[in-house]
Amino acid sequence: MAHSSTVSFLSYWRGLQQSPDKAPRRAAFDPAHLKGLIPQMIMISDAEENYRFRLSGGFVVAFHGRELKDTGFVELFRQPFLDTVQTALILARRREQPLILSLSAPWRGLDLSGDGTTSHNDTIQFEICLCPMRNREEKVDRFVGIYQTLSAPPINPYGRVGKYTLVSSRLYEPKKSVKAAHLQLVAAEGKRIA
Repeated sequence: MAHSSTVSFLSYWRGLQQSPDKAPRRAAFDPAHLKGLIPQMIMISDAEENYRFRLSGGFVVAFHGRELKDTGFVELFRQPFLDTVQTALILARRREQPLILSLSAPWRGLDLSGDGTTSHNDTIQFEICLCPMRNREEKVDRFVGIYQTLSAPPINPYGRVGKYTLVSSRLYEPKKSVKAAHLQLVAAEGKRIA
């Protein structure tokens, strides 16, 4: 199940569609309608094989520890997942439907002792929702989307995310509804831990 922020993003995108089997036009997309999600938003170009970043919000920049403009989206993945991710993006473009990627990655926390080394003691779970958009010529030429973390923040918040591992990819067809994940109480030996 998708995070509630992902569901909000998808609902807005679906509301822009004039037909359930066609992606909305880029001109119809107004990020101001999703103010709370702007730091998590991205836009990637479909013009090149690596799906280059055109825009990335502040959260995404901080998550990577650098600006992503002109970086290839596919380059962020570990080698075994490159072909699978490219195939999923091609399918999402051809069917003009949203794609949700469930991912994990190491968190490379900076060593605060001052010598600049990194530690790999945390793993981050997150999802990326990518929705195709059509240009004036009615061709899908980009994806808009959001990053949404699913795990607790890393112990050391100073650092950056490493290469992605693909856990799953899901294409959301028009007849399928996306439901938000519900919070669950987690307890161990009678003590609430989450």
